[in-house]
Formats: sequence, structure tokens, C-alpha cells
Amino acid sequence: MPAPTEPSRVRRPWSTSGWLLLVLLVVFAFGLIASRPPAPPDQGPPTGDVLAAQNAIEALVHPGPHPDALARLPKDFTALSGVTPGAMTARDGTVRAVHVDGGCSTPWGDDNTKWDYAVPCKAHDLGYDLLRYADRKGHPLGPEVREALDNQLSHDMHHACDLNPMNSAGTCRVVASFYSAGLVVNSWHQRWGPPVGDPIGPMVAGVLVIACLLVFRLRGWLRARREPRLPVPAATPAEVTRWALLGAGGVVLLLLGESVTALAHWAGASETSLWPLTWLAQLAPLIFFAGGHANAAGWRTEQEHGGGYRHFLAERASPLLRPALIFAVVALLTPLALELLGIPAGTTATVMRIALHPLWLLGVYLLTIVCAPPLLALHRRAPVSAAAGLLALVVAGELAAEATASPLPRFAATFALALLAQQLAFAHADGVRPSRRLLAAAAATGVAGLVVVSVLRDGPPVLLGSPGAPAAFSAPPWGVLLLGLVQLGVLGLLAGPLGRLGDRPRVAAASRFVVRAPMSLYLAFLAGMLLLVSIVYLPGRIADGLTWLVRPRTLVAVGLLAVPATLVFWWFERHSHHGRRPRAAELPGRRTVVLTRAAAGFGIGYATLGVFGFALTRFGGVAADADLLGLRLDPIQSLVHLLLGVFLLHTIRLGAGAATGTWLTTALACAPSLLFADGGGTSELLGVTLHAATAGFALLATAGTLLPARRPANATS
Repeated sequence: MPAPTEPSRVRRPWSTSGWLLLVLLVVFAFGLIASRPPAPPDQGPPTGDVLAAQNAIEALVHPGPHPDALARLPKDFTALSGVTPGAMTARDGTVRAVHVDGGCSTPWGDDNTKWDYAVPCKAHDLGYDLLRYADRKGHPLGPEVREALDNQLSHDMHHACDLNPMNSAGTCRVVASFYSAGLVVNSWHQRWGPPVGDPIGPMVAGVLVIACLLVFRLRGWLRARREPRLPVPAATPAEVTRWALLGAGGVVLLLLGESVTALAHWAGASETSLWPLTWLAQLAPLIFFAGGHANAAGWRTEQEHGGGYRHFLAERASPLLRPALIFAVVALLTPLALELLGIPAGTTATVMRIALHPLWLLGVYLLTIVCAPPLLALHRRAPVSAAAGLLALVVAGELAAEATASPLPRFAATFALALLAQQLAFAHADGVRPSRRLLAAAAATGVAGLVVVSVLRDGPPVLLGSPGAPAAFSAPPWGVLLLGLVQLGVLGLLAGPLGRLGDRPRVAAASRFVVRAPMSLYLAFLAGMLLLVSIVYLPGRIADGLTWLVRPRTLVAVGLLAVPATLVFWWFERHSHHGRRPRAAELPGRRTVVLTRAAAGFGIGYATLGVFGFALTRFGGVAADADLLGLRLDPIQSLVHLLLGVFLLHTIRLGAGAATGTWLTTALACAPSLLFADGGGTSELLGVTLHAATAGFALLATAGTLLPARRPANATS
């Protein structure tokens, strides 16, 4: 009887190497964009020596029979820059002012090519020297000046292919185009500001670490795709699904309200006319109330499965952090899209604040997850005292903020308010149902408080998009507290009708779709918002009709969000599985317990740090670095933190929290921050201390995993 043949391996459209190549390309693009410096501020028309430098550059980009730029140079140009200029004749017969020691810069050194681009490149170098001179004088020239220099060099190089083709005019034009593309990329990367030497080392090191963390995660995902799919456990109960819908719907309405408020501001609407909209759209209390129900259910489920605190953190945080990585794409692409459309920098900052607002909510929610088990235990012992204590913290934070004029107490009050909403959800999950009279009194108290504040402050408060308010709520905590009383009271009074509404087939189907594809809907919302911003700011271009919509820059700008929305749905949300999968078994022993607890602590800590780092990040024309409680974070470092947190929490779900590779990878992720620290400032010291402590523990843990496990005392030989 012939042996059964093995089933042929199904060849997948994308091999592992194809996915790895895609990861490397995406990570390199992220590093290139994330490392862009801030755009120089607009300081008005230049005067004095800076005006002379601009006039010299004007002569450089309009060459003629005489080196006119030499006569226009500032008197102290050579003394300040160390450059001694000269004059050289180009192949087209023009005489150029040049940096004599310059050349066509390439990654492998100066290369003027056999077609002789030398004189145009030397003239271009002198123009860059003048840009640096103006920057040292404290008045950087506008981006159009550098763009004019680059355009002139590109024209000269292509023109050289006609004057000196060397029997290879086609190859010459290809090389000229390659050099021109390098010019544009480098100038774009520096936001068309003064030419500087980019610190390539930290960027490359950070990008390599990001690639390694993504490859580790991708390897597990590809392995899971090749393995037979096991039946997924039943979905969560309908009650928990309703709370998930309430949380997701609250975030959607909050984003829509903030976007409409911003558009109304741009349209010239007064602030006093916007307060009704902000009161209706400010749903942060309901969001954290729903999150409290989910945390209570998650902790109860974890205890039923015999898990502990570390497993609860991994199971609750990991599904939230995976879509959080998509916000890195949002932070990367949205400013680029707005830049392509020519949207002003101030508007870009507002759009980014709205686009990344869910990250603030997610960061605070991660902290509520950390606090959920101990606060649940406190709720079992003293429910009233726990809620009253959190309410006192909210009030104390507001009073301290008013007395000290510091934002930190208000941030603490915001977090305490989120915990208070969660604490009320714990009571509701335990079956506490206040009487309708008490619910009505709570709603009336909230309304009365808002009315009193409106009278005392000469107008109703705006509770969404308030300048200077904590970013998580985008409103002062006292206003959100009063509004939360109204919302929770009304929610309790209308619990029956709302429950019946949620049971309707169409509503249930829409609910399942929202819960299944939140990030795709979010990215589609951003694409629509981008078009709305364009309508507000670019009426002249839109008046041209469809010709504006089909221009390459417009199509690329819209595609930067629309295409990721499609890919996210197809790759991420289409393959997502709801329900709890069996957790991999852990090795027995005290060492495993200690290391998995450490993995949970470091994982949730770095993940939260990465989330808040991205929430603070701006990829627009301002500095992208963020300051979080004195710790300086850049976009690349924030992504490393986020990926490291995701990685460590995922190892707990895989039963690999005590594996050697887990802690060796953790030490590797901390290396760039330690290798390229310049030791300057308190923020740098905090960063070095944090990463050094993590790397030290990770190396000790790595060594510990290599030691043989200690045999229990009662084990038989």
C-alpha cells in the first residue's frame, strides 16, 4: 500500500520575506518623517546683512556673464561662515559665484559625474552657506529661497546633459533626476529651512529597534495564519457588548462634536453659540463608565480562569494597544496630507489635536485598567468611602490648580474623575440601582451646577475644545463632573427604553459593525474631515471644480488616509476574532512568576508612556518632540516604547514572559536611548535613568533565564 502523500503546501501571495520587506520600507518612511526638525519661524522681511544674503542668493539663481553674487555678499560672510568664495565659468558660459571647495554631495562623497556638474554644485553650495549665515544671524530665510536654489541646480544638471552629453544623454538625465530627487527629499526632510547635518545615528538605531520589534510580532502573526484555526469561544454577553458600544459610540460622538466645534470656529461662529453642542458631545463620563463595566467583567473573567493581576493587564491592554499602533500611521500621514493641500500650520495643529484625542482617552483608560483590581477590592470593602474619596480628589485637584496656576493638579483631577466614573460602574455592575428619585436629583444637581457656573462666569462654559484644559477631556474637570451627573442620571432614568432600542435588529447590526471596525471608521472619518478642512481653507481651488480634486497632490493627500483605512479594515479588522482565546501555559516556578510580573509592569508602563508620547507628538511644522512630566520624548522613541509595551504584554499571553528572548529583546530596545544620550538637561537624565534601569533588569533577567531551574525541595530524585 503506497504511503500517503503529504498535502502540498499552499503558496501564499505574500511570503515572509515580502512582509519583512514591507515592514522595513514602512519603518524607514516613518523614521524619515519622524526625524524632521521644526520649521523655522516666520520673522518677516529680512534687513541688513540678512537682506544682503538674500540678494546674493537672488543673483545665484539668476546667473549671467558676471558673478554678481560676489558683490552682494554680506561684509562679514567669510568671517562668520569660514567660506572663501570665488568665481568659475559654467559650461553654459555664465560666470558663477561658487564655494570653491564644494561639490555635488552624495552619500559616498563628492561626485561631480563625468558630465561635469561641478560648477552648478559649487554655486549651490555657496547658496546653502548663505542660508546658514542668515540662520546664524538669527533670521532664517523663507522656504522659497532654498527651493529656488534647488530648482536652479536641478535645471543646471539637466541642461548639462544637452551641453556635454558624453554619448549618453539618456543616462545623464537619469543621473540628474536622481540627484534632483535627493535634493528635494533632503530639503523636504529639513522643511526647506537652513541646511543642517542631520543626526543620522539615533534615527537609524531607533528605526532598527522598531523593525526588530515589528518583525518579532509579525513572525507570530504569520505563524498563527499558517496554523489551523481553532474554534473561537463564544462572544461576550450582550450586556458587555452594550457597554462596549456605549464606550465606542461615546468616543465617536465626542470626536464628531470636537470636529464640528473646530469647523464652526473656522467659520467665524462665536464661542457663546457653541456651548449647547459641546454639552451634548462631551461624553467622557459615559466613556469611562462603560470602560469600568468592561474592566469589572474582565477581572471577573480572569479570576474564573485562574489568572492573576498580570494576566488581567495583558488580556485587557493587548487588544486595545494593537489598534493604538494605527495612531502612529495617523500621526505620520495626516500632517503630510495637510501639507500637500497647503493648509496653514495652525490649522494642522488643531486637526492633529482632534485626530489624536482618542490617544489621550486611551492613555487614561490604560491607567484605569491598572487601578481596576485594587479599586474593585476597595469597592467590596467600602463602596461609599471609595467613591467619596475619588470625588474629594477631583475637587482638591481643581482647587490646587486654581491656587497654583499649575496644570499638573488639573491632570490629576482628570484622572480621578475617570476613576470615579469607573467606581460608579463597579457599583452598577454589582446590581446597585439608585431610585428614580435619586437619579433625577443627580441630574438636576448637575444642571443646577452648570447654570450657577454660567451665571458666575458670564456665560455657559464650553465643555469641548477648551483651550488650556486637560487634553484627555478637552474641558475643565469641574465642568465634566457636573455634566457627568446629568448624563449618568439620564442614563439611569432611560435604561429601559435604551435597552429596548439596543435590541432592535438594525441597531444591533450597526453596533456589531462599529465594534468590529472602529479603526477603519476612524480613518474614514479623518479622510472626510480632511476634505472639510480643504473646503474651509481652499475655496479658491475648490471653485475650479473637479479639476482640483483630480490633481496629483489632492489625490495623494486624500489617499494618505483613505488607503490606510481600507488596508486596516482588510488586514487588521477583517482578521480580528472576538472572544477569549486559551492562554498558553507558563513554566512552573517562582522565577516565572517574578519575570512575568515584571513583564506586565514594564509592558503596561512603556505602553502607556508610548501612548501619551504619541498623543503629545506633532508631525506638522512645529517640533515633534514631546515633554511628559519632564521626560523628553521624540516620535521614534514613543513608537519604541509603544511596541515594547505591546511585545511584553503579548509574551504573557503566549506564556513567554520568562523566556530568554523576551528580556534580551527588552534590553536591545533600550540601547538607542543609552548609546546616543548627550547627557544634556534634566529630561535627558530622566530618560537615561529609565532606560538604564530597564536594560539592567532585562540583562539580569536574561542571565537568570539561562541558569538551571531550582528543583523543589520535595521533588524525587
